[in-house]
Amino acid sequence: MAMFDSADANAVLASVLGVTAYTAVTGTHIRLGTNTPTATSNMTELSSSGYAAGGSSISWSTPSGQSASNSGAVSWTNGSGSSWSLAGVEIWDVAGTPKRHLFGAWTSEPIVIAAGNIFAVATAGVTASLL
Repeated sequence: MAMFDSADANAVLASVLGVTAYTAVTGTHIRLGTNTPTATSNMTELSSSGYAAGGSSISWSTPSGQSASNSGAVSWTNGSGSSWSLAGVEIWDVAGTPKRHLFGAWTSEPIVIAAGNIFAVATAGVTASLL
């Protein structure tokens, strides 16, 4: 998965160069999207029964080798009357005004989830990497 959101990449670079301090992230949410996001354009977040706008809490392993994976499973049940078509994934913080930090596309997207079925991200199913 993940690539840096362009605004977040600039904030990290500014912090590394001593221009401004980076604001620490206190928690993250994973969001599901119906299209593929880019560094400067957010995806369209899924809007459907069984999925809460703003995503779900996700935790991470300690980074090693310039990457980290989710440390717990996350799942959603499609409660709508039609299939979900999932293309994008984004990681946002949980601040009062959330910011997008990372984005990516699901392997072999779109992933189609039929009504009544579960979409699950297993432990270590999402990896954020700087390489």
